[in-house]
Amino acid sequence: MKLSSLFPALVLCALACARAPEPPAPAAAPALIVWITVDQLRGDLLDHYRPVWTGGFRRLLSEGRVYTNASHDHGRIVTAAGHASLSTGVHPSTHGIVGNGWYERSGDRWVQMSNVGDSTVRTVGAGLPGVSLRNLMSTGLADWMVAADPASMVASVSGKDRGAILPAAHVKGHVYWFEPAGGFVTSTYYRDSLPTWVTRFNSDVVTRYMVDTVWTFTAPASSVHLSSPDTAAHEGNGTHTFFPHRLADHTENRDANTLRTWMERTPLADAATLEFAEVMVTELGLGRDASIDLLAVSVSQTDAIGHVHGPFSREQLDNLYRLDRRLGAFFEFLDRTVGRNRYFVAHSSDHGVMTPPEDSRAPSGSRRLTAAERQVWQQIVTQAVSTDGAAAPARIVAALKGQPAIADAWTTEEIMRRTPADSFVVPMRRSLYPGRAGGTFSREGVEAWLRPNILGNERTGTTHGSPYWYDRHVPIIFMGPGIRAERVTGRAATVDFAPTLASYVGVRYPGDLDGRVLPLR
Repeated sequence: MKLSSLFPALVLCALACARAPEPPAPAAAPALIVWITVDQLRGDLLDHYRPVWTGGFRRLLSEGRVYTNASHDHGRIVTAAGHASLSTGVHPSTHGIVGNGWYERSGDRWVQMSNVGDSTVRTVGAGLPGVSLRNLMSTGLADWMVAADPASMVASVSGKDRGAILPAAHVKGHVYWFEPAGGFVTSTYYRDSLPTWVTRFNSDVVTRYMVDTVWTFTAPASSVHLSSPDTAAHEGNGTHTFFPHRLADHTENRDANTLRTWMERTPLADAATLEFAEVMVTELGLGRDASIDLLAVSVSQTDAIGHVHGPFSREQLDNLYRLDRRLGAFFEFLDRTVGRNRYFVAHSSDHGVMTPPEDSRAPSGSRRLTAAERQVWQQIVTQAVSTDGAAAPARIVAALKGQPAIADAWTTEEIMRRTPADSFVVPMRRSLYPGRAGGTFSREGVEAWLRPNILGNERTGTTHGSPYWYDRHVPIIFMGPGIRAERVTGRAATVDFAPTLASYVGVRYPGDLDGRVLPLR
């Protein structure tokens, strides 16, 4: 049976069979939930860069309930899995989004799958493959809200397709994301054509951002001590690693697609995303009636810039400084448009990131994986698969455990059959979903992970994806009417995010979630 054929039953069970007790509604429920995800915002960065905050981050930290010890509790920490866990209140082992991509068996071969890929639909606004929620095997906050009140509107926007689609769960609301090939687009899963206001935004506003082809440093000069030196050979292409960054340094081409791609590599795309979110509030009338609406906004440039330059780079300092000010303006817009006491903000991130080994803030012993090490791994797998047949997974595990860069390895069957006491096996098990092979060795029936502070295939920059704290640690902040502003050091998990929001607005949620309701008062 195909996994997709199970989904209707899963939905019915989640919405009708396993119910949590009816949560009490707050004394004065807000009219709009504003869910803000900042891609790759590691949990310590808000405090590290706190001296430069004057806008949205400052307001969140001063007026919000800040959970400082929050994290993802699965093992493969990537964008799609993180957004899905925030959305559904369950781990990837239940919601099925085990990575940004994975493999599934089709007869005698493995077929590569995209997290939101869907060949039965098409992208509206760009000639790209279709995307939808078909691969998400659980319901989410948006589903619960619309089940409770069909008049509730769901609107979601992001710089990435998965950043917009997964927070909206299975609701066919207003869901848009930025594509260099067309500006803000959607899928036929949601609608067959772009509304006039979206087309107008792409024509007028996106074009305005595309004119800016120089990225200059705008943060206060007094703040540079918070970042690493601007010139660093481990960033980007090793040459254009310092301000100002110019499109002309990368290409002479200035066609529309190139200019939009440039937007994606700078803070401009996030500014456009937040401006689009403001237009959504106005055009759709979000938060303007008795029903509670959901607006999900996922900004993506912290991730794009972090991968290339690192979390403590001069570029990340400037990007977050700009984002802080833009979020401040966004909150002021909501104060005027919706009303300061009529919206509720929930903030988190899909994952953290590892500090590049060359950065002075990196722990001792940090390094990059060598090409020779990767070659040895390939030889181990090739030899075992060709000679050992059914015994290959166990033989691969034994060989990998002797490799200096490998922290541990298990057969997939061992991890799926039981939950060993090992503290890293538990989150790795939560990243496994039957029939979906998402790890480097998963198609061979093996799960393995690197030692801490070792980067995999990246020759420059950095990445995430490990079960270690620097990848798992993210902020969780709630701000709005009735919320007690304080710093909370107790444990919180991203699977707590959705049930906490549902409880706050008095919406029923499934009773078999992995997460729990966090106290907000």
